[in-house]
Amino acid sequence: MDVIFAAAGQQPLLPQDVWAAWNWDPLLLVGSLLAAALYGRGVYRLWQRAGAGRALSYGHVTAFAAGLFVLAAALVSPLDAMSGALLSAHMVQHLLLMLVAAPLLVFGAPPVALGWMLPRSRDVARWWRRRSRLRRLWHTLSRPALVWGAYLLILWSWHLPGLYQAALADESVHILEHGSFVGIALLYWWVLWHDDSLGRAGSALYVFSTMLLSGLLGVLLTFGQQVWYPAYGILPYGWGLSPLQDQQLAGVIMWFPGNLIYLAATLYLLSSALHRHGQDEGRARVIVAPRQN
Repeated sequence: MDVIFAAAGQQPLLPQDVWAAWNWDPLLLVGSLLAAALYGRGVYRLWQRAGAGRALSYGHVTAFAAGLFVLAAALVSPLDAMSGALLSAHMVQHLLLMLVAAPLLVFGAPPVALGWMLPRSRDVARWWRRRSRLRRLWHTLSRPALVWGAYLLILWSWHLPGLYQAALADESVHILEHGSFVGIALLYWWVLWHDDSLGRAGSALYVFSTMLLSGLLGVLLTFGQQVWYPAYGILPYGWGLSPLQDQQLAGVIMWFPGNLIYLAATLYLLSSALHRHGQDEGRARVIVAPRQN
């Protein structure tokens, strides 16, 4: 990714240069095309067997395609270059990766789709069934409490001034930052959608608590009166924002749009839990109701 950092002798992106600042990193482009090709292959094979729209709905396919599009918007578009000049742009990029692209990709690729995406999927399934240690390791690493803690730890750690500025200064660290964001976000949303151990009410708490603790980081950025990341402070600004204003705008972006996504997921899960509870009560009343003679 094209990180613009004045201390490294590069010039920060200016508004008039935005639309020329696309990121054509070959590995990123090849990886995206490979993901799209594997997914398309899986959809084709599955629908050949089950019928179009069955087992994997059109909504799933649309969600996965949208997730890839959002990834491209975050990492290929000029937003990637803007993130080196503006903290607020970097925050938008992080939200797109963790709160938009990741849940769309997870929703669009349920286990049935993943199985059909893999070459020789039956052989892979047999190999996996024989690897009891690997299955136990996956079961441990995907425990909701562990994933929840790791998600918040990674989010907060990368926003500490030392690590954040290291990512600005070093391309390999920046790639590690984005890779860890995408990886933990995929696992976080996978647990939410596919782990039944939480239940709907537990899932709502899982998301709501994340909203509170990630929103706190946004609040601190919004109301902070000192610049957290001096690297942005030494850049010559052409965007009409001071470094502190840019930081406060970044905090607002993390706080409000980010929390709205968490809140929408929480409300959906709560309404689903209440609906299911009502259905269970209705079935219970039918079972215990006395027969009419």
